[in-house]
Order: sequence, then C-alpha cells, then structure tokens
Amino acid sequence: MERSYVAVRVNSALNSYRNEQLANLSPVEVIHKLYGVAIQAIKKNDQQLANRAINELIAGLNFEHREIALSLYKLYQYSKHCLRQGKPADAMEVLEELRSAWVEAFKL
Repeated sequence: MERSYVAVRVNSALNSYRNEQLANLSPVEVIHKLYGVAIQAIKKNDQQLANRAINELIAGLNFEHREIALSLYKLYQYSKHCLRQGKPADAMEVLEELRSAWVEAFKL
C-alpha cells in the first residue's frame, strides 16, 4: 500500500472522528470548544482562525436574553478589534476570562 494513500485514509478517518465528536457536543460544550479554538489560534498567531471562532461565538448569541447577549457581543467585537490592532494578548485575556466564567457557570 502506498504511503500517501495510507496518509489520506488516516486523515479521512481522523476528520470523520472529529466531525462525529463535534456533532455529539452539547451547545455548552461547543461554546467552550470555540473559546479554546480562538485562544489556541491567537497563541499560534492565526488571526483568521481566531476571528472565525469569535464569529461563531457571535452567531451563537441568544438575543432573547438581550442584556447578556449585548455584553458578550461587545466583548467579542472588542477581541476582534484587538486582533486587528495587533494586540493579541488583550484579545486572549478577554477570551480566557470568558472561558473561565463559562467553565465555572456550567461546571465543565
């Protein structure tokens, strides 16, 4: 069996496993995971991935609970602003605090 063929099959199996794993997460776990993705992306200087994760967090806001949704929206926008301004540490600080609060609130 050719080595590249094996690598493709392994990657395909890993992607299927990851997709299945994500599909089985609760909404609370998905948000926790998105915080993690954003923070890791910032650590790896991957601004595009960080912004995508933050955009997903924004998309998940429930504006039926207007006050908290607006507060989170402003913090997410501030994080994106910090990334655009070349201040990833500031964005990471906000996201890490939000993730910690999320963990504490939902006992993750």
